[in-house]
Amino acid sequence: MEKIFFTIAILTFVLSSAQNDKSTFQDLKQLEGKWIGTLKLSNGESKPFNLEYSIRSNGSALVEESNEGGTEMMTIINLHNDEILSTHYCGAKNRPVAELKSNNNGLVKFITNHKRSGLDVSKESFVGSWEFDLMHDNKDKFIYKYTSIGSNSFIATAEMSRIK
Repeated sequence: MEKIFFTIAILTFVLSSAQNDKSTFQDLKQLEGKWIGTLKLSNGESKPFNLEYSIRSNGSALVEESNEGGTEMMTIINLHNDEILSTHYCGAKNRPVAELKSNNNGLVKFITNHKRSGLDVSKESFVGSWEFDLMHDNKDKFIYKYTSIGSNSFIATAEMSRIK
């Protein structure tokens, strides 16, 4: 009886996680379009920040193209086997792969999987987490936040506005 209960609990968790990833991916696809903001870093710096989201590959990928003060980068968010993965092609010339950690009422958080990314925080700096606050009450604004970890650690935050 105990094994059956444990198995049902695990299956319920797996199915709800998969459903959360699917609905979160649909939420993120609502970002399609162009966005502008100012990125504010925890070290006091600020720089212009532009994002453009496009839905690609028959709806299976959301591509984020960013320009952070002249540095161009790209992130591909896709739903693979009912799991959201975010692969970021960074201006620091590395490739963090992040997994969905949570979606609490539109506050979406991704955490970099160091092993999956082939990155070592003791040897290099890279993005350790991303957050999107989708602000469901205003589809033309959202908060974008990321945390860089390693020797060059900082937090960067921007309020993004949709360009119409």
